[in-house]
Amino acid sequence: METLDLIVREYIKRTPTSAQIHSEAQEVMPLGVSSNFRAIQPHPLHIARASGTRMWDVDGNEYIDFNMAFGALMSGHAHPLLVRAVSEQMQKGSLYCIPKPESSQLARELIRRFPIEMVRFANSGSEATMHAVRLARAYTGREYLIKFEGGYHGGYDTALVGLKPPARLLGHPAHPPSLPASLGIPAPVAERTLVAGFNDLAGVRRLLERYHNRVAAVIVEPVMLNLGICLPQDDFLARLHELCREFGVLLIFDEVKTGVKIAPGGACEYYGVRPDLVCLAKSIGGGLPLAAFGGRREIFSLYNDFSTFHGGTYAGNPLSIRAGLVTLTQILVPEAYARIFDLNRMLLEGCREIVRRHGLPARVDGIGSMGAILFVDRPIANYRDFLRMDTTRWRGFWLGMNNLGIIPQGVGFDEQWTLSVQHTQEDIQRYLEAFDRLAPMLRS
Repeated sequence: METLDLIVREYIKRTPTSAQIHSEAQEVMPLGVSSNFRAIQPHPLHIARASGTRMWDVDGNEYIDFNMAFGALMSGHAHPLLVRAVSEQMQKGSLYCIPKPESSQLARELIRRFPIEMVRFANSGSEATMHAVRLARAYTGREYLIKFEGGYHGGYDTALVGLKPPARLLGHPAHPPSLPASLGIPAPVAERTLVAGFNDLAGVRRLLERYHNRVAAVIVEPVMLNLGICLPQDDFLARLHELCREFGVLLIFDEVKTGVKIAPGGACEYYGVRPDLVCLAKSIGGGLPLAAFGGRREIFSLYNDFSTFHGGTYAGNPLSIRAGLVTLTQILVPEAYARIFDLNRMLLEGCREIVRRHGLPARVDGIGSMGAILFVDRPIANYRDFLRMDTTRWRGFWLGMNNLGIIPQGVGFDEQWTLSVQHTQEDIQRYLEAFDRLAPMLRS
């Protein structure tokens, strides 16, 4: 604790203006922030500007950013192609609520990358998964949804079940409870979201057998990125797909974080699985609010007679569509993927060597453009494994790296880093130097 106190005091010393702004913000905003995920102790940084891989806070401190807006910026900050494209579109109008020709072009690019036949656009990952779940229920005529314990699929009632339940309420691992993650969620809603353990096919089968002909869909984040980096074991995803087929249940891949970031066609391409519905957001929009959900034509035909609802004033807005098209056709191109994945291997291997050399009780896991330092003693296969995380040591790591000019990964011990097209070998080296310098303090 003495080491952590030193790190916290240094953080406070470097960021007095952020502290003052945060104190004033709490008078008008709960926790002083617009999202609970941004509330950290002793106070969050307040950023003045960003460009490329750098951010500068209101106290003038410079940081190399590896968070990249919780993974939404695989294009990096203020990419020149995006700045130009969005500026040009702004001069033509920011919102029409009338179709724009580029919308179908972007839809075709997503269909080219992913095993889907039709697409609709939305504004956020929460919207994409919410509409996909509704569509699955409408198509099957069933009400129940199966999700995995610890998985995050958005901020709406159906999804906020079994999110991060406290250990004392977990119960038996074979039967995770459907615990709402927030006040304000009606009990009948929570009861219709069933929970299984990630990588536990037997648990999914038990639920499908018990709720036979009542389950509409299974929703899964192919790599559980609300648990740092939690990878599917063996052929879990392929066998999950077979299980859904056996019971006539739709399989929804929540690729909000994995989509376009572990392969051009996301987890569908990486693991060779063809789900019924795919949800996308974050890095497909180059930093603008853009989401999409796609799937089989017969499922999406439910929209043709207006029997199933999807809408939104800002859905498919011109700025986001333009940014998405430029991002996917001009920025996230094959050579960019090769370079990013090479840099990520360099960062992962470097961090593993530092962990080994300093004897840190930590793991370093990664995939595609992403990685995470997890202060656990064994591999993470599910949420209950994740609960072994040493959160105090992680807090020292995150604040300590900030003190050394590095934002190492997302704000939260359940997050990861994302490398962008604008990261360089020098950025990787700076990260490794800072981690190597901090490691002796973390060991204590």
